[in-house]
Amino acid sequence: MTIFPTTIWHRTALGLLAFSLAIATALPARGMDLTPYRWKSRLLLIFAPNAADPDLVVLEDKLSARPAEVQDRDMLVFRILEEGTSRRGDEPLALNDAVSLRRRYKAKPGRFTVILIGKDGGVKLVREGHVALQEIFDLIDTMPMRRQEMREKNAARDGLNRV
Repeated sequence: MTIFPTTIWHRTALGLLAFSLAIATALPARGMDLTPYRWKSRLLLIFAPNAADPDLVVLEDKLSARPAEVQDRDMLVFRILEEGTSRRGDEPLALNDAVSLRRRYKAKPGRFTVILIGKDGGVKLVREGHVALQEIFDLIDTMPMRRQEMREKNAARDGLNRV
């Protein structure tokens, strides 16, 4: 007499459980550490199914057309794809880092999602679906730290004009 049934279903279920545990233990428990960016960069996390996603293509075109404005706002853009190579800026992002970011920020599979993280590390915007780059810029420009940065840049520019 067998205590545990050994049907194909049970063997498949046990196999899937073992596979899931192997994946879970292979990934870092804490995930990607974003603290090195705190107080230095505003992070724009763009989650998409793949590089051909229409919302991703539009947003990337807008970002590449306005590099000075992205740089002026100290933005670092992450492109986190379900299929294909994810990127942090121009550098490839490790698969386990992409997976951990998707989990941490609960980005739903198959959906285009944009998340803006401020220099303080706080989430400032979560948007599923299309988002205009100008809306992101406008939101950043209302943040207290950004307002201070603009005042300092204006003061420095005014000081140079007086010389």
